[in-house]
Formats: sequence, structure tokens, C-alpha cells
Amino acid sequence: MQTAEAVWKEYQRGVDFNNRIDLYDRVKTNENFFIGRQWEGLNVTTLDPLIFNVLRRVVNMFISMLVSDDIAVTAQPFQSIPDGEMMQKIIDRSVASVIERAGVKSKNRYMLRNACVDGDGCFYVRFDPDRDSGQSIAGDIEVDVIENTDIFFGNPAVDEVQRQPYIIISMRRSVDSVRKEAMARGLSRSEAENIKPDSLLEPQYDAQVDDTDNMVTVLLRMERTEDGISFFKCTQNTVIMPETVTPYRLYPVAYMSWMRVKNCFHGESPVSEAIPNQIAINKLYSMYVQCIKHVAFPKIIYDMTRFPSGYSSDVGKAIGMRGNPNEAIVTAFQAPDISAQVMPLLEQMIQDTMELMGASDATLGNVKPDNTSAIVTVQQATIAPLELVKMEFFRFVEDTVRIFVDLMRVHYGSRTVCITDDNGEEIAERFDFDSLDTATLELNVEVGSSAYWAETMQTVTNDNLLARGIITDPILYVENIPDNQIRGKSRLLRALKEQRENGQLTDIQPLKDSTAGVGQIQQ
Repeated sequence: MQTAEAVWKEYQRGVDFNNRIDLYDRVKTNENFFIGRQWEGLNVTTLDPLIFNVLRRVVNMFISMLVSDDIAVTAQPFQSIPDGEMMQKIIDRSVASVIERAGVKSKNRYMLRNACVDGDGCFYVRFDPDRDSGQSIAGDIEVDVIENTDIFFGNPAVDEVQRQPYIIISMRRSVDSVRKEAMARGLSRSEAENIKPDSLLEPQYDAQVDDTDNMVTVLLRMERTEDGISFFKCTQNTVIMPETVTPYRLYPVAYMSWMRVKNCFHGESPVSEAIPNQIAINKLYSMYVQCIKHVAFPKIIYDMTRFPSGYSSDVGKAIGMRGNPNEAIVTAFQAPDISAQVMPLLEQMIQDTMELMGASDATLGNVKPDNTSAIVTVQQATIAPLELVKMEFFRFVEDTVRIFVDLMRVHYGSRTVCITDDNGEEIAERFDFDSLDTATLELNVEVGSSAYWAETMQTVTNDNLLARGIITDPILYVENIPDNQIRGKSRLLRALKEQRENGQLTDIQPLKDSTAGVGQIQQ
């Protein structure tokens, strides 16, 4: 039987581990440098602090490259089961619906931003029973982005989620909302009143922006049992939700690291190693500009013994002096020029920093398109190291989709799903998700450019079959074109079938030029 005190001790062990690897300070520093607070905490009076944020441009480029492709999901039956093809279509449409309604695509961008800047990205997938689903059964799946400082693994030396003995997620919530939830779960008002604001913040929370008088730390603990995944929610001294077992097969947590670190579930960010370079660039630029301000313009030098009232540069103003005016000593002084090595050094530092992080001029679009093939080659060579991160992101999305299917099996019940039948018509199919067994399905998740090229190659092959006379039926040709490649496909199929019924549709003659196909047009 879990207690709030025992869970809080486990949470403190996780905080101690993060302190030992200096996670909190590293995340705060990386965040400051990414958003542009690169001189924070330094009292600079001798020069104007300038910021040339190289890191933010590189990070934004990484995120844009990783999420530039769309996400496609297919669930293929692992073995021969009744209505396997129909089940596959229902799962495909249901997962696509969750991705759209839960805003997963936009949250992917924020998750990747966290992974690139902080080292790790995390999703917590939950079922919200109060959300309107448009079905007879209320509730739908929600996705929350979790900071890497707010998740704690039972075995911090292992980065695989499903191998963890337990997982704890911490969150800051208002005291009133926590008390309402506690009373809704059966606690009396007097017991709920024991939930007090935290007077001492943990290191992952910023005291400058946190309302310590009205916020409390809530812990959600998950543990794998024989009957499923158990959930337990508490504060430091009060149980909000007693231990509850749900028939999940998977922890509802998806986790990825930008660069994996041995024997640690926290990864490393590319920003961390580039911060000293960013500091050197800012300092050198600031000193360069300060020196320009001091020496770029000539200074007037005069003899104070001859100009007791001082020298004035006002036009037409008389200047009183002592002695012979022809011997007045007034001259201009030009300071030595700045070394010509400074600016080339700055440009080389910026270029080397971006290239070592994985962003060359070709990747950032800073080259003239004189030789297209050479530019493409350089881009592919530069993007190659990012392929490892892209594969990790694809694995993260696949884990997320598997969790979606697991939660659908438990919570969805009997729902209506709109799918496309063999005739290209949209039909509403009633499906009992309770009968969905993930053990009988092999989820083949296609993510990114692979899905696009698979559809394009299917269209090109279809065109080649048409050109060679292997396909002569117009209806068969249109049916083989992927739905995303042609708009209004169902209307086109209906029109072709009506023409066939009226005897107006004839077979297609082999094309003399295969470039007339749909796929070749898109190429």
C-alpha cells in the first residue's frame, strides 16, 4: 500500500540524482542562452553587452528539419484474424483523429525544442473523461508535454520507459484545483484542507516566477503490476488519489533524448557544448564594437596653457588664448586601426560553431544556387548526422501511437468511426474498441518522408503499369492512386462508375509517353 511519505522519498531520490548530474543548472543555462538571456547575472559596465544568438538559429533549423514531414500511421494485422483489414482502417482513422484533436503535431515541435535545448523530450498520454468526444461515450485522449526536470525514473541508469520499476511525474498546480480534485475523489473537506502551499520550492522550479503562496507540488506515480499499470497521486503529506490499477499494458509515457548518455536516462543537448563558443563570440563582438566607438573618430588635442578657457568646436565662435595665435597648438589625433584579424576570426568562429553543431551554410540557405547538384550533396552530407536524431524521433512517435491504441482499448468502448470502403465511399462503422487486442496487431508506424515517398512511388508504379497496358480499367487505375495524391477521389470514382453503367466508359489505351501519368506530373 503506497503512502504519500514513501512516494515523496522516492521523488527526493530522483531530485538528488538530478542534482548530482547538474541537470537543473544545465537546463536553466541552456534555456537562457536559447532565448537570448546570454549576459544574465553579469554586471557589465566597461562595454555594451551585445548578443549574436547563433544557438537559436541552429536549434530552430534542427526542429524545422525534423518536423517538416507529415506523420502517417498504419496498423497491420500480425496474423490472420476476422475483419483484420477493417480493424486496420479503424485504427488508422482513430489514431489520425487523436493526433489532430490532441494537437500532437504542434506538441511535437515543442517536445523537440525541449529535447534539443534541454537534452530530453517527453509526452504523458492520458484519457480525459470530461472531454466531449462527439460520441455516446464521453472522453478522449489528451497529450501533455513534460519537462525533463519533472519526470523521474525508478532506475535512472536505464533510459527505456517500459523497463522502469516505477515512474514519477511532478507538477505545480494551484491549491484550490488540487483540493477540488481531492474532494471529487472522495476526500472530506477537512482532509482536503490539509493540502497547503509549498513554502520551499524544489530546484527545478523558479521562485521568481512561481506563486509559492498558492501553488503546491503534486506527484503522480506509475508502477507496473500483474493486472496493469497502477496510479497513485499525492502531495508531500496528503493522498489525492489512492492506488488505482488500470488495465494498461504500457506506461503512458513516451520519452526521447537528443544524444544518449551511458548509464543515465537524461540525454545531452547540443547547446551545452556550444555555450563557451557563444560566450566568446558575444565578448569578442562587444569588445570589437566598443573599440570602434573609441578609436574610429579623430580626437582634438590642444595646449591647455594657451587655451585656459578650453577649446570650443562651435562654428564662428571666438576662442580666447594666450600668446601668439600663429603658434596655437591644436591638432587631431588618429588612434591606430583595429587589427584586421578580429573580424575574420569572428566569422570563422560563427561558421565553425554552426558546422560543428550540424548547420552549414548550405543547410541554412546561405549559398548561391550556382551548382544545384553540389548544393544538394552538401546538404545531404550536413543533414546525415541529424538522421540519428530523426530515427529516434520516429521511434518516439511510434511509442506514442502504441500508447494511443492501448488507451483506446481500455477507454473508448463502442464508437462510430468514419472509414473509406473499397468503393471509395465514406461510411460510418460502429466498432467496439473493447475487442481490440494489441497483442494480435503489429503496429507498423510510418513517419516522415518514408510515408510520402511510399505514396509517390505507388503512384509512379501505377502510371508505369498504365503506360505499358497492364492496367486498362480507368476505375482500377483511380482506385490504386493513394487518397492523398488526388482530391475528390470518391467523387471521381462515382462519376466513372456512372459512366460505365451508361456504357460511356471504355478501356484506356496504352500510353505512348509515360510522362502523362499523375505520378510523373507530381515529380
